[in-house]
Amino acid sequence: GGQSLAEIREKQQQDEMKKLTEERRRQKLEDERARKAVLEKIKKDREVKAAEKNATLQQQDVALEQPAAAKPARSYEECRLQLRLPSGQALVNSFKAEDTLGDVVAFLRDKHSELESFSLMTSFPRKNYQTSEYTLSLRSLGLCPSSVLIVSKY
Repeated sequence: GGQSLAEIREKQQQDEMKKLTEERRRQKLEDERARKAVLEKIKKDREVKAAEKNATLQQQDVALEQPAAAKPARSYEECRLQLRLPSGQALVNSFKAEDTLGDVVAFLRDKHSELESFSLMTSFPRKNYQTSEYTLSLRSLGLCPSSVLIVSKY
């Protein structure tokens, strides 16, 4: 008896360590993927800005005699969210920028009734959303024009 009980405990500890190591490795990969996505987005944004600047310069050359109108800051009316479910499945949906995080939760519960208790988070920058934030708009949470939300059970 006593020997095998100690062996069983040790085996359980080893299994737990393996799980933790695997989870850490997976988290590292996810963080790396998110970092690459952000760097890619920054690169694209720079290219878009350069193209816009080029177009603006050409427009100014054409319309030198016209006074330049102040260009309003770009505001997004739509928010495209990719919801990463615990199963690994990705659910993509467009919401209005003024929809709340609560609307996203309701959408998730409607589409996946098996999800009883879950939390929402972004991986980059890493942020766990609290239920108190469910009343805030997607725009005010900085999730527009598009974001990935990770759905995790607890």
